Amino acid sequence: MDFHYVDSTNTLGGSDGCINYHDVDNTGLLDCLIDHDIISAYNSHCSKVSLADFIIIAAEAVMARTATSYNSADIYADGTLAQQFRDNFKFGRTTSETCDWAIGHLPNPAKGCGDLEAVFINNIYKTESFDNAWTLIAAISGAHTLGSAKIANSGYNGFWSDPETSG
Repeated sequence: MDFHYVDSTNTLGGSDGCINYHDVDNTGLLDCLIDHDIISAYNSHCSKVSLADFIIIAAEAVMARTATSYNSADIYADGTLAQQFRDNFKFGRTTSETCDWAIGHLPNPAKGCGDLEAVFINNIYKTESFDNAWTLIAAISGAHTLGSAKIANSGYNGFWSDPETSG
């Protein structure tokens, strides 16, 4: 979610707040952001945090809320994912206005694990141990089960699983 390795010391991309709505991988995303009022939520905080940081904060909030460690009585209780995200968050991402370099860099679901390996193992999680990299891939893939697909956007239709299983 945060960067792509160019070589052992240089990275490219990551959360820079740029979303290319013309990339077929993002079809339907703008409608989702509008439907869930994410744009006005950001507008309430845009003078304090970059769009790049806000997107990570929003993504981590969703992951923390749906984690098995979620504690509604104390969101940031010891051992919760929310606590880990809060305690390890680093501000300072710079928002980029363009991101044409990213077109076509997301895995194709029709290509299965091989494409996940090509995108994540060989690039994004290149410096992680093999087992940890696959754990991270499972987490990022699992986050996509929260929504649903539309034929017009992705060629797929419906929810990946029922609400109880997604939670």
